[in-house]
Amino acid sequence: MDTLISAGVSAAYLWSLYALFFGNAGQPGLHTSFALLAHGATSDAIYLDVAAGVTVLILTGRYFEARAKRRSGAALRALLSMGAKDVAALRDAREELIPVAQLAVGDRFVVRPGEKIATDGVVESGSSAVDTSMLTGEPVPVEVTAGDPVAGATVNAGGRLVVRATRVGAGTQLAQMARLVADAQSGKAPVQRLADRVSAVFVPVVFAVAAVTLLAWLVAGQPAVAAFTAAVAVLIIACPCALGSPRRRPCWSAPAAALSSGS
Repeated sequence: MDTLISAGVSAAYLWSLYALFFGNAGQPGLHTSFALLAHGATSDAIYLDVAAGVTVLILTGRYFEARAKRRSGAALRALLSMGAKDVAALRDAREELIPVAQLAVGDRFVVRPGEKIATDGVVESGSSAVDTSMLTGEPVPVEVTAGDPVAGATVNAGGRLVVRATRVGAGTQLAQMARLVADAQSGKAPVQRLADRVSAVFVPVVFAVAAVTLLAWLVAGQPAVAAFTAAVAVLIIACPCALGSPRRRPCWSAPAAALSSGS
């Protein structure tokens, strides 16, 4: 798609320069009118407005795409910031405050009321109500007791819990959510994959049609200026601006549904 757009815009711009400096375009009092077919020498035709219009449309679309990515990136960073930074790990029957990154599978840690659960694990002792709304959207805290699984970044809303870590780092549900959101952001929708396949065939076909148009006009005895004008018109008209419009927006419901179902 970018190849064809670049070829069309470049052809329109270069032809316009030729028409301005070596053709009849730009003369005082010159007026042009619409014609379905070009007749005779057409070195007075310029396409600067077309080149500028196509460029503005493409850049506008990419600006909105970049803005959407920035917004989803900010949401992704906010999601990752929900996790706890420090954890009270149990080492030799005493609590030791360490960074969450140093926590390993099998380590036991303490979660007091109001604190975030550092990582995914299983409750070994204690009972409490855990706020899991950031994962499931359920506003009512879930009661947990010994043997129940808990997820990292959820909030302990009740009593004191002792949890044994079962998943840390990239294996936690929070990290999986972030990864699914990132994949959804960088992935392509089915319609965009279809547009890519169409472009792979469309681009060489357009170049071939432009070349055939040029040769056909020359063989028909038309002036070289008219032949080049027709070939340039094929490239400009074929610029697939609309093929760049399909974009996938990050989907938050899919990761949440996948995680809540245990996948």
